[in-house]
Amino acid sequence: MKYGNIFWGVILITLGILIALRNMDVFFFSWSSIFRLWPLIFVFWGIALLPIKSMVKLLLTVGTVLIGLLILVNNPGRSFHFFQIWPHSYSIESDSDDEESWSEQYFDEDFEGSFENATLNIDAAAGEFSLRGVTSKLFEFETKGNTGLYSAKTRKVDENNVVVDFTHEQYKGRRHIENKVWMHINDGPVWEMNIDVGAAEIDMDLSNFKVKRIDIDGGASSIKLKLGDQIDKTIVNIDAGASGIKIKIPFESACEIHTNTILTGRSFDDFNKIENGLYQTPNFSDSANQIFIDVDAAISGVKVERY
Repeated sequence: MKYGNIFWGVILITLGILIALRNMDVFFFSWSSIFRLWPLIFVFWGIALLPIKSMVKLLLTVGTVLIGLLILVNNPGRSFHFFQIWPHSYSIESDSDDEESWSEQYFDEDFEGSFENATLNIDAAAGEFSLRGVTSKLFEFETKGNTGLYSAKTRKVDENNVVVDFTHEQYKGRRHIENKVWMHINDGPVWEMNIDVGAAEIDMDLSNFKVKRIDIDGGASSIKLKLGDQIDKTIVNIDAGASGIKIKIPFESACEIHTNTILTGRSFDDFNKIENGLYQTPNFSDSANQIFIDVDAAISGVKVERY
């Protein structure tokens, strides 16, 4: 019997049992936790390449599946990061106390005109994060959901620099998760953004802001960015797992894309391929505005389009 047939049989049977147990409420796991087990693909791939007997390969495959199940059972919530310890505490709760656990928060900070540079650090778990537009304040954040409370702290570095730390203090995983964050920021300072999230939907229209750098570290995420030409140079770094990534850039801006991806689809219209993993717009050496995009992803779709 071919190992390939046995392998897919084991995987399909395992998935079927998992879905049945989840539907019967025997134990709960979130689909994002399944996506976070994507590194096991490399384990299965390695087993298939080993010059050993099919029976030994089968035993190794079953053992790997069992390890994956143990991880899934012990880490059922969206806050689980594969090979990474989540920095905040979390818990998995039933939905019987949804009314009690529901929270709505609002944060803001007045803008002092002397700030020339601002850094926004977002440290959160699963949810939807949307940048809605401009505010006359330094920032305005509004949250709604049942996954725990946030905190927003402002640190004045010096007369010209300020740091905003927006943190999910205690993530509470649930069967029916709702966690939405709407953000407005001031368009005066030059912004740097560090976004560390789990399974999330990120939708940010940054076209009206001077964004010097944006770093996104996500798991199974949907990432949508729209960049502008308010500053000469913008750097975008994205490190993600199984994700859909879509970035819009101004047609007049020069752009260079560097990708380090595995099993990932790419769509870079109006870009020239310089070498493997390196792409540039035709006007890269001519435009005063430059955008540098670095994507490190696996099992994802990456699209960059000019508007």
